[in-house]
Amino acid sequence: MLLYDLIEKCSYRDEYQKEHEQCEDCSYGDCCPRDCQSCLQYVHFPQNAPAPRKYDCIHMADCYYCKYAYKYASEMVYGLSCFAEIRDKKKLKIMSVGCGPCTELAAVDYLRNEGVLNYDQLDYRGIDPLGEVWQPIWNDIIDYFGDGIRFYPNDILQLVDIIVQKKWVPDVLIFQYVFSDMYKHSDEKQIVQFIDKLASFLNSYNQEPIYILCNDINLSKSMGGGREFFDLLESKIQTPKIVKPKMKKKDIEIPETTDFSPKAFKKLQRELALARAEIAYLKELEALDRQKQRQKKEKSLKD
Repeated sequence: MLLYDLIEKCSYRDEYQKEHEQCEDCSYGDCCPRDCQSCLQYVHFPQNAPAPRKYDCIHMADCYYCKYAYKYASEMVYGLSCFAEIRDKKKLKIMSVGCGPCTELAAVDYLRNEGVLNYDQLDYRGIDPLGEVWQPIWNDIIDYFGDGIRFYPNDILQLVDIIVQKKWVPDVLIFQYVFSDMYKHSDEKQIVQFIDKLASFLNSYNQEPIYILCNDINLSKSMGGGREFFDLLESKIQTPKIVKPKMKKKDIEIPETTDFSPKAFKKLQRELALARAEIAYLKELEALDRQKQRQKKEKSLKD
């Protein structure tokens, strides 16, 4: 699966860098802690950083994927399993805004292996302004899937006018931690303009439904998040529907329209925990299999 393939490649590159006291092309200069995980903490908790830190290092990107891919892929597995109408599409079109290392593709590949998605052709458009940082991972993804995968190293604010021309319309539009990031780095008026254009496009497109999957931190603007922008987008979309999966054991059933009452929200949390546990279990099986292969190889060399 893509998840295991990328973990292996990112881990190899990350391990190679540990042979040096500092990455040969480090972008953090004298402030480098000589540990990519520490750099990630500086990005996420800038108050603890000796100097401003941002995602501008390909070595940190490899470390990022190894550290967070299972978590974010499990969130995407849960979200994508809500969308019943995409399951039997033979040509599945996905656009991801703020795609980063594309953990949603790991989820898509996993769901296809599980028989939940049954596409024959995958068309994917990933948009992220940090293309230079994620490029090695993007190259690995293209090698894995082949044709149909395209990346745009641009800011979504620059591309929204092209998207709404309807030349290529996705079945699923994914926002990966976008609004919280936009709120940190963009003018709020620009964000509202973006939402207005996107909502206008969605309301004018009256052919097949477009599913929107928003995955972000659950914090308001006052707490450094951007949760209000999701409410704003929903308020501008005509007759939006909220869906959630009905799960029975391992079977994923057709989702139903629902409200998010406290009881329903607790059930969602339990189902998300189950999805994460399942991927963690698969990770353990993969590790055991690799261990057995290494032991078998070492035994053959001794003989």
